[in-house]
Amino acid sequence: MARKPTLSYSTGLGADGKPKRPAGDYYLATTADLMQFYCFDEPAEQGSEGKWTLIDQLDRGRLMAAGDKATAKTWAKRLGLRSWTYVRV
Repeated sequence: MARKPTLSYSTGLGADGKPKRPAGDYYLATTADLMQFYCFDEPAEQGSEGKWTLIDQLDRGRLMAAGDKATAKTWAKRLGLRSWTYVRV
């Protein structure tokens, strides 16, 4: 299965004026000792909670990857999550 693309809402530019490359992929996970990952399609706009499920493995073919923490945080809020952690790969 092909990986889903990494998305970033950040418009940060590097010293050369080009968009910065993501430092890694960020995934949303539960804060439990045995982490599970939030599986969802790109969340809708602010104010409408998205639908998600929990999966037990970090499956890059199913999970949405954020290019930075700010994008992952935006998704968590749009999904209506109250607690989460970031897993960077």
